[in-house]
Amino acid sequence: MLFKSLSLFPLRGSHLLLYYHRVGEAGAEFYPQGMQSEELLQAVQGFQKLGFRFCSLSEAYQKAGSDRELSISLSSDDGLACNHETVLPIAKDCGIPLTLFVIGKCLDNKALAWNHKLIQIRKNSTEDQLQDALAKLGSRFCICEEGTLSQRLFSVADSKKDKLMDLLWELFCPETQTEYLQRTKPFLSAEQMRDLENNGAEFALHSHSHADFSRLSYPQMRAEIKQNQTQLSRYIHRPAPFFAFPYGRQCSADLIPKLCRDMNLKAALGFRYRICDNRRQNALWQRIPLENADVLSFEQLLLRPVARLFRAH
Repeated sequence: MLFKSLSLFPLRGSHLLLYYHRVGEAGAEFYPQGMQSEELLQAVQGFQKLGFRFCSLSEAYQKAGSDRELSISLSSDDGLACNHETVLPIAKDCGIPLTLFVIGKCLDNKALAWNHKLIQIRKNSTEDQLQDALAKLGSRFCICEEGTLSQRLFSVADSKKDKLMDLLWELFCPETQTEYLQRTKPFLSAEQMRDLENNGAEFALHSHSHADFSRLSYPQMRAEIKQNQTQLSRYIHRPAPFFAFPYGRQCSADLIPKLCRDMNLKAALGFRYRICDNRRQNALWQRIPLENADVLSFEQLLLRPVARLFRAH
């Protein structure tokens, strides 16, 4: 009954955008956080029953603010192989397009991003072992001396994170990164990307190295996106002109319109959706996470976005 009142809220003319990372059991060893395929199917069918029409992000941007339908898009981050193995069959059955934000260096399983290396490092070590290793490497990588393990690792400059992770990987992981990638193939292959594109999926940008844009200089931001565009263009016909901030950590708000103009982007995406967001005049669009949430709950879909709207004023 609560959902029948959706039309009373100012959702028409705006756009909802959902996102996830991993769906199904495949890749759980690589990326533990995720959702089950049944949960994704329930979410998609639930929104369709509520009267939402799924469309690509490109179509949504073109129509944002110009029509009054309840529109929604389904997207994912990082470009994991589950998008082809698990999500594509669901998308086909439900008749919905996908928008996939991919990391440039990881395409076709060429490399791991630093945060994915860290997941495996933590799996193969204890926190005490990692803290000891960071203490020995602290001065070399300018690691913060206090805080939680995550805080100390995130304190490292983005330009040094890959090198730090490579050293930690050698200390704790039983196989090389190349062996790991060949064995697990966690990311979309070139063939899988072509098949997804042939089935209506569009590919967009998620930076080259999964960098924290809240800590980059403007030239570094541009370089990350340019490399991402260049790499992606080698695999698909045309990258969609959208960029999703890694970790949802955006750069300063005043730089977002400039970044979009300079890099020929329609919009950059965060993850703190409020009612009335995602209109064409906005350079920053927002998404709603599907993982670890009951997406059909009144709280998740409406109360939190409404609360954010009021807090903004």
